[in-house]
Amino acid sequence: MESILTVSPQEQGPLSDLTNLVHEITDEEKYTNQDMLLRVLRARDLKVQAAYEMWQKWYKWRKDYRADEITEEEMKEHIKTGKAFFFGEDNEGRPCLIVRARYHWPNQFSLEETMRYVIYLVEQGVKLADERHTGQICVIYDRGDISSANKDGNLIELGKSLAAMLQDFYAERLGAVYILHVNWLYWLIFQAIKPLLNKKTRNKMHILRNAEGLKEHFHPSQLMVEYGGENEFRCPFPEHN
Repeated sequence: MESILTVSPQEQGPLSDLTNLVHEITDEEKYTNQDMLLRVLRARDLKVQAAYEMWQKWYKWRKDYRADEITEEEMKEHIKTGKAFFFGEDNEGRPCLIVRARYHWPNQFSLEETMRYVIYLVEQGVKLADERHTGQICVIYDRGDISSANKDGNLIELGKSLAAMLQDFYAERLGAVYILHVNWLYWLIFQAIKPLLNKKTRNKMHILRNAEGLKEHFHPSQLMVEYGGENEFRCPFPEHN
């Protein structure tokens, strides 16, 4: 795997130490490549033991959960809802995952199924990010036009699970989250989740009142018209949309 991250002089020693540790467990390149180990080190401020413990947790999770084996066919019912898809990139060149909460129907899928779909999306995003040599993705979380039918009693639990998963298993993969149309209820939920986020992750959260704020982070050609951009792209799902 071609490396897309640059190793600084102060990172060389810790990276060498961590590499030696993980190779005592496995030599599989997808678990031991330099970029992966460097992201883990950076997530743990170059502390080798803490990074190694994080890597062990991540390695066991990927083995047990088989995250890289989730297929498009398995996720087709989720995809057809149109609630999440990749389109465009922000000013940092990060592929953008657009999540439209108005197409999330809580009773349609279990919490476990929803989590599995999120993992599928992040895995797709990671592939795009590596192809574009950015290494990270961004997210537009659009809460516009939601109704009582979209309210999910598991939202706080889901949010906590997602926060933990992204921090523990996708180190340094999330570049930014742009949250649109925030009301007081969402603000309370965010406050419940916020303590679970480390400072680096909190700094990646951009809470915006409306789509106008996206123009600071995206070129108009990379934004759909509905978000104040110039691109005529429309997600083909849901089909009645």
